[in-house]
Amino acid sequence: MTNTPAITVFHDGDCPVCRAEIRFYARIDKTQAIDWRDITRLADDALPTGKTRSALLGRFHVRDRDGEWHIGVDAFARIWQVLPGFRHVAWIFSVPGIRQLAEAGYRGFLGWQQRHRRARQAAGKASHAP
Repeated sequence: MTNTPAITVFHDGDCPVCRAEIRFYARIDKTQAIDWRDITRLADDALPTGKTRSALLGRFHVRDRDGEWHIGVDAFARIWQVLPGFRHVAWIFSVPGIRQLAEAGYRGFLGWQQRHRRARQAAGKASHAP
């Protein structure tokens, strides 16, 4: 048995929807099989080699113990493969049609999330203005 988490999840801690989902998953992760990393709180030198903060915030990223990256819908499937209670449904993203539908839904969410991130950033800058 190793103490190394099965996967490392890089998530947007400033996104309210993302935070809620990560809290939900983290409660289920009783064995600490997942290393949860908030991209917005990582120092620049703590970012994974070859990845920028912008790229990590642009799409959901999971890195497994072997160093392989899983991005977007594949990242969700990888999380589900690790979490008890979800393992038996993770395969659903491998079904043609369902995977494409999930990817389209995820891309729609990304557009919403990016618009709201810009709005939150603009509001934060406005509140710090003299």
